[in-house]
Parts: sequence; structure tokens; C-alpha cells
Amino acid sequence: MVPDTITPEWPKGKLSILIIPAAMQKNDTEEDIPLLPWFEQLLLETPKSERKGWVFNPQSLQTKLGRRVRHGRFDIEWIGKVISRVRKESGIGIKLAVEETGAPTKYVSAHDLRRSFGQRLLEADVPPLVISRVLRHSSWETTRTFYVPGNVRRDAEVLRKLLGNEESE
Repeated sequence: MVPDTITPEWPKGKLSILIIPAAMQKNDTEEDIPLLPWFEQLLLETPKSERKGWVFNPQSLQTKLGRRVRHGRFDIEWIGKVISRVRKESGIGIKLAVEETGAPTKYVSAHDLRRSFGQRLLEADVPPLVISRVLRHSSWETTRTFYVPGNVRRDAEVLRKLLGNEESE
């Protein structure tokens, strides 16, 4: 394993995982999480002999425009600036301004992708503690509060599916 890189591991006869080094975590702790099936499928499209380097290596748009590329691989700061610019220019608000309180409009962010991912896992009936682990939270409360607050009607549907009940009118 290359230090400070997220690495998939396919142990013989066991399910695959992602190893996330401490240097790439806010809590500075190495962590292993389950490898999601569709991501594993994407990774396995690359022959074993070619599995080295970055999985995703986007190229600068400057090359398409015939301009000189001024930076190497994108870093988190640069990506943050691009996302911020896109969200401002898109005008997509997820929470409108509240004149009475002076709260400004909140625009979409990269973190909203993480929230929608958590919601998709919940809607696929993935157990809450597994969602917490995949999102790398130390507790379900963090996941529930900030990422997947849930939906009472959806919960009722899941309960009926799992526990059964005659259709009520």
C-alpha cells in the first residue's frame, strides 16, 4: 500500500474494503470501510496489471481551450474554489434567504453530494450503522442529524415491508 493514498483491498475469500490512511482523515485515524459494489465494479474494469496511480485523473480544461496548463493535479483548495464558483453562477439555492432573520440564501455545495449519497443508501434500505461507517462517522447521530434525517412515510413503508401487515385503508 502506498502511504497517504486511499487503497482498495481484495482479500482472498473475503469481501473488499477501502483502506483510508490517517493522513486523509479529519480525525487522523486510519479507517477501513466497505467497498460499495458499484464502485468495486468500476475499479475491477481496470486489469490487475494496470492498477496503479490515480483512479480518476481529470485533465485541465485549459488543454481543451488550447491554453497553457499552469497547475499540476487538482488539489482540494482548487476544487473548492471551482465548486464555489459553479454554485454561485448556477444560482441553485437549497435554503432561501430569510428576510426577518437576515439569513442569506444557502447555495448547493460539494457536501450536498455526500448528503444525497447518504440518502440514497438509506432509501436502498442499507442499515443506519452501515451508512455511518461508509460516511466515516463515529456515530449514527452525526449521520442522522446532518446527512439523512429520514422520512416518516418512508420509515412506515420499510416497517410494513420488513414486519408485514395487511394493507390498511
